[in-house]
Amino acid sequence: MQRTILAGLVAATLLSACGGGGSSGAAAAQAAATVTYRFVPPKAGAHLVYADQLADTLDNTLHRTADDDVTAVDADGTFAVHEEDPSHNRVVSGAVDQTLYPTDFQYDAAGQVAAMTIDNGTTVTHCTYQGNQGAPATLAVGAGWATQYTETCNGGAGVTYTQSGTLSGIETITIAAGTFSAYKFVSTTTWTVNGITRTESATRWRDASGGDTRTLKMVRAIAYSGGTPAAGSLVTGSRELQSYR
Repeated sequence: MQRTILAGLVAATLLSACGGGGSSGAAAAQAAATVTYRFVPPKAGAHLVYADQLADTLDNTLHRTADDDVTAVDADGTFAVHEEDPSHNRVVSGAVDQTLYPTDFQYDAAGQVAAMTIDNGTTVTHCTYQGNQGAPATLAVGAGWATQYTETCNGGAGVTYTQSGTLSGIETITIAAGTFSAYKFVSTTTWTVNGITRTESATRWRDASGGDTRTLKMVRAIAYSGGTPAAGSLVTGSRELQSYR
């Protein structure tokens, strides 16, 4: 499967190098459009280290580290990940706790979160998700998706999210962990809590250079409407892969 993806990438690159106009340009566009993203689950035992940077409504910049350990991968492609900040530092700004508490995620075979459990040392919060969040398991360059999903935590009232997105292309990115060929996804997600609507604009790059389709980098911005969010609420955030094994 990966050889097929790389072969398509090579073909698109070679054609685009032949010239910018006329039939060669059209051929390049057609070749690029045939490249298809296919989600590949991680391997059990994989260890990934990410750096997070957050900015909030109080103009504070907050930093966190996230260690992701793949604890299980099942035959059907579903998998589990344990995530925590190895420093266990509390990250609080204003009225908002942005601490990365130990969290266990369950993912479906498309790499979409099906459930998560967060343990802050005092309270355990278990959330489940109905519906698909994020890109489908297979998507052609230039194609998009539209979906709704509901998050329900500890049996409380569900929160419904509306999302649309596109696989905009494939590009080379350089991050702390190295230089990669990456699928680039852009999406918009909207949800309402306590009368305040959040609209998140996000860009995510997933590895297209071989192995699994791990997240390499993600940036997002959140706009608020219908009311004023709590002091210290997230405005922008980024996550970048530092190392993996």
